[in-house]
Amino acid sequence: MLVRFHGRNIYGWQKQRRSSEDWREVRYLYRYNKEELEEWAEQIIKLTKTSKDLYLLFNNNSGGDAADNAKQMMQLLHIEYEGLAPRQLDLF
Repeated sequence: MLVRFHGRNIYGWQKQRRSSEDWREVRYLYRYNKEELEEWAEQIIKLTKTSKDLYLLFNNNSGGDAADNAKQMMQLLHIEYEGLAPRQLDLF
């Protein structure tokens, strides 16, 4: 199962007069707050009981919020990875 987080930018999704060039920027400009992520974490825990494989994808990336929100969700779900390749985030 895949849960894809686009954000809750209602204005960005419903805006009528948007140029064809900026629709991705506008739609995916959203940062989930702690309460929203906690709400989702409860649902994710329920889904793990009925799904063999569960993947979360944060696609609220036009403002650079996807990575931070994904890290927050990892903390809420107590997910820690070991033995991964060195992270390239140190390069930035």
